[in-house]
Amino acid sequence: MRGPSSSHTAASHRIGEIIRQVCPPGKGKVLVEFDRKGSLATTYEGQGSAMGLICGLIGVSILDPSIVRYKELAIEHGLNIEFLITDFEACHPNTYKISIKKHGQDLFQFIAVSTGGGMIEITNINGFRVSIKGDYFENFICFNSRLANKVEDILQKVKEGVSHSKIILIRSGDSSSLINIKSREPLLPKIYELIDEIEDVKWNCQSDPVMPILAGIDNKLPFTAINDLLNLYGDKNIDLADLAVLYESTLAGISSHGTLSLMREIVLIIRTSINEGLKESEYKDRILGHQSHLIRTAENNNKIIGKTLNTIIAYVTALMESKSSMGIIVAAPTAGSAGVLGGAVFGLSEAYPEDLESIVKAFMAAGLIGVFIADKYTFAAERGGCQVECGAASCMTAAALVQLMGGTARQAINASSMALQNMLGLVCDPVADRVEVPCLGKNILAAINAWSCANMSIAGYDHVIPLDEVIDAMKSVGDSLPCSLCCTGLGGLSLTPTSIRLHEELEKNNRKD
Repeated sequence: MRGPSSSHTAASHRIGEIIRQVCPPGKGKVLVEFDRKGSLATTYEGQGSAMGLICGLIGVSILDPSIVRYKELAIEHGLNIEFLITDFEACHPNTYKISIKKHGQDLFQFIAVSTGGGMIEITNINGFRVSIKGDYFENFICFNSRLANKVEDILQKVKEGVSHSKIILIRSGDSSSLINIKSREPLLPKIYELIDEIEDVKWNCQSDPVMPILAGIDNKLPFTAINDLLNLYGDKNIDLADLAVLYESTLAGISSHGTLSLMREIVLIIRTSINEGLKESEYKDRILGHQSHLIRTAENNNKIIGKTLNTIIAYVTALMESKSSMGIIVAAPTAGSAGVLGGAVFGLSEAYPEDLESIVKAFMAAGLIGVFIADKYTFAAERGGCQVECGAASCMTAAALVQLMGGTARQAINASSMALQNMLGLVCDPVADRVEVPCLGKNILAAINAWSCANMSIAGYDHVIPLDEVIDAMKSVGDSLPCSLCCTGLGGLSLTPTSIRLHEELEKNNRKD
């Protein structure tokens, strides 16, 4: 992705992509509402929600460097879009209420949520409660039907007419019904055949997946929880990466080789992001200038010691500078914490003989820990503070470093537990609504914490609290944090006089441009 935030920029772009397919806005009017009590009300400009959503709606890729011109692009594409802060009962701090009107008539209304780390869910379309996460081909047929037996007849025809992963019938209060067909392949020609047989069709539409891996594989997973993994494999001296490959290939329905190939692509992007970040980069809407070279300079002048530690700091900084200059990065697990995993793994790897495959396996190990975190909680700082971003990244990175150093699955999981224990309660209080300060420092803190815990686990330190219990504790802490400390810009460092001054200066500069 490009952009400052996965929860804001990447997720909003995916939401926009789906909406564009369901109801292309064209020359119509798009109204976007944010709940006054949510996080988007104060952050949608500075953290890229408007940028991502507009570019998704007009079909500009999030990898296209022109997305920084999103306001001009909206005008060039004839997109009439308005953002309003209103009062409505949002189900999540990152909730979008989006209405599309053409020729003076309301066409579609969507409720969508950014659930963290670029993941999304559209929860409502025109009053129908749905669950669209961007991991299927989605087809919708909405029709008038007041007779239950007629609805069942239509549903039966659908089931007979398509090969599908899942068919869902949804009824609304106005005697309309919606059939939602989720599939792993495009079904549009078959859908048109079905529509010809159905009377009183009010509307129909479809959308392609926006996620890289499709859902819908029914294969039984090798394990679904940390305890399952440890009970099955914990005493077999097997490494966590091999278990990650087993899990991911089963989940996605692809080969082990295919799984590793996909991860290799991700790893190469991260390595490129580090190299680009080490070069001097410019972007007007940022607080921090180029700093990643300063560590090496100080080290070469014998002002600081600790080569591997310094390399990790430099690489974490380089990744964050790539993000802040709108370069291409990998959100791992989020854009706000994108420096931790890549910086630590590539930094430590320089102490070993160059081996790309070992680095790929380290990232696989980290990903599996991320699965357990996502299953139990979230990567959205808007819900749980920075403990679910930099804290989760540190947790995942500890496992990656144990993997890189040749440790076992049990040692990797124990290291993850210790790393996350040390990060509980970390708040999210971005300065001037930009994902830079104190984000950079927290990324470096998280990377060094991960390295320390990896060393401690391999040395035999007692982690005491199992990882699944620590994740539960993180959720409990997150639920206790006030919204002012969860990426709203309403507490902590966000309200310091310096932060307020920087915010005013950045906004003034943007208005000039």
